[in-house]
Amino acid sequence: METSAGLSRIGLAGLAVMGQNLALNIAEKGFPISVYNRTTSKVDETIERAKLEGDLPLTGHYSPRDFGLSLQKPRSVIILVKAGTPVDQTISTLSEYMEEGDTIIDGGNEWYENTERRIQETE
Repeated sequence: METSAGLSRIGLAGLAVMGQNLALNIAEKGFPISVYNRTTSKVDETIERAKLEGDLPLTGHYSPRDFGLSLQKPRSVIILVKAGTPVDQTISTLSEYMEEGDTIIDGGNEWYENTERRIQETE
């Protein structure tokens, strides 16, 4: 595995309540994590919480490109967004900055047939 100073081991996209809390929990355990959300105020809020909760190893990113570049290869990204079309949109957006061997983990509550379709589409 390629490791570079300053890069996160994992990324999380989707900073509603569940995503924000999972990202902070991962950082609290000492794993550097990058976060991204379409709504920039959610990124700001998560960065602020990480500082207040112990200067946790969390970095916020405001574009999918910067988010992708902040991750060690092979990239591992958890997405926690609303089921349905938002998942497809997030995968499509992030896929532009990912490559073969990277992993996307859909941590949401999704219908299994959608998951199976996405597996085939991303292979």
